[in-house]
Amino acid sequence: MRRPAAETPRMTAVPARISAEMSAATSRQTTDLPAAQPLTDWPATRLAEIDEDAVRLLVHTFYGRIRDDDLLGPIFRQALEGRWDMHLEKMVAFWSSIVLGAKRYRGNVTQAHQPFGHLSGEHFSRWLALFFDTLDKLFEPQAAFAFAEPAIRIAESLQLNLFGWEYTLPPAQRALLDSIKQRRAARQHE
Repeated sequence: MRRPAAETPRMTAVPARISAEMSAATSRQTTDLPAAQPLTDWPATRLAEIDEDAVRLLVHTFYGRIRDDDLLGPIFRQALEGRWDMHLEKMVAFWSSIVLGAKRYRGNVTQAHQPFGHLSGEHFSRWLALFFDTLDKLFEPQAAFAFAEPAIRIAESLQLNLFGWEYTLPPAQRALLDSIKQRRAARQHE
């Protein structure tokens, strides 16, 4: 199932700027990351359309980077030992449901993350930095926004559920969320 270009949300080059903001909030720059694939293997042109294959490429590329990340890799490797394939398929179903309306994902995101109450805002900032950097390398801005907006909202919701409603998002995440809310409001008035 393909999302027609007319339905793809409009966005200016936010992922690269957001990726840089999120990276600054973490202990390492995303450009210092060992990538799951060498940088020369990134697509020569970024994808403008989102379909199941594009979602699968995003999920597998992103989680390859997660596995290799110094901060997040150990957490994910411990939690998903022997279950990576199942997790990747679940994430393809999750993101396909969100951006393509596939309605294949069955699960409770908040409940699935309850065992990770020991994480910090730094972990979420790192996840977002890697995610937005991967989006920027794989997708044109309009297509990337289809993933970016729900990712930041989900990250905010998970942090509030894990850390309590009095928890304050790290400044880079707050700026990112505010930026996305402004873009959503501007699109509604177009």
